[in-house]
Amino acid sequence: MRFFRFALLFMLIPVIGTAQFRNLINHLTEVDSNYLVSYRDDVTARFYFVSEEVNFGVHPPSGEHMLLYTPNNDLKIGFDVFHKWWRIGLAVNNPFAGSDRAEKGSSSIIDIRLNAYGNALALDLSLQDQSGFFLKNMAEISPDWKQGDDYLKRPDMHIFSFGAIIYYIHNYKKHSFKGAFIHNERQLKSSGSFIISPSFVYLNMRSNYTLIPTFYTDAYNLPENELLQSGKFLTFGVSVGYSYTYILNKSFYASFSFIPGVFWQSYKYETYADKIKGSNPTVLWTGRSAIGYNGEKFYMGLGGIWGFKNTRLEIGQSNFNYDLNQIRLWIGTRFNVPKKPSSSLKK
Repeated sequence: MRFFRFALLFMLIPVIGTAQFRNLINHLTEVDSNYLVSYRDDVTARFYFVSEEVNFGVHPPSGEHMLLYTPNNDLKIGFDVFHKWWRIGLAVNNPFAGSDRAEKGSSSIIDIRLNAYGNALALDLSLQDQSGFFLKNMAEISPDWKQGDDYLKRPDMHIFSFGAIIYYIHNYKKHSFKGAFIHNERQLKSSGSFIISPSFVYLNMRSNYTLIPTFYTDAYNLPENELLQSGKFLTFGVSVGYSYTYILNKSFYASFSFIPGVFWQSYKYETYADKIKGSNPTVLWTGRSAIGYNGEKFYMGLGGIWGFKNTRLEIGQSNFNYDLNQIRLWIGTRFNVPKKPSSSLKK
């Protein structure tokens, strides 16, 4: 039931604004045919592997080893289909990957995404609901831990996050996000573009007791008012960056984007000793990169996104940071959609 409630909420959000967003996209579709070729009327299908890394890190003021919590999340196998403005896809856990539940514990993960990619504008909506984490860098922070031992498990730890990000591609007539990441478009010549990107992230983290284990507190002498237990964080702002795609022989490409921004964060959190709320400015960044081959019918490549949905919080002298990084390996093809015969026939 938890999945269906989140799915319903997530699906209702774009219903209100999708028509207006699509109308705006439709006005920004004229491109330079010397640089871009569109396949939006074809069916673009791909098979992929995706590795997603979700980290909640605690950086002590001494600069020593950080605490790094993550859910027990296997490599996933997925399949996507794109046509015109819509996308349908499914990703499942790789049945050949071991999850090591005995050592790392079990995790419950809900991951829902919606995307709309136009020429000038792109929209990403993302919802994650994750329960059950483990401390993955035990070897660094616990001298008594050895390979094969159980990791520190936190089945009580739960993180819910929802985020939206809009990309405005200034040089959209010659530069393509779609050609590098969803492949219902080809970029034929090298080009770059400035990117303007408003976004927000809401994060709700909770646990039954402090995230800082006793052996770590003793080692680094953290005060009680820095022992984070739960919190709600809303981060919003605007990023400005640059994206560039290098093209070789009209089919091979390498693309990179770096988009830093200034954000405002509102927070309310609870530590072992206190409850604190307030707001402050912060600086965050998002990066995208991809390399591959994008031909007329066939494409393949490797790409990723880093720093997506970042949430950073300074508590006393410690720094707490949530981030989501993703790497995909894909192979796909495009094919024409048969046109319906005309209903009016000449006699």
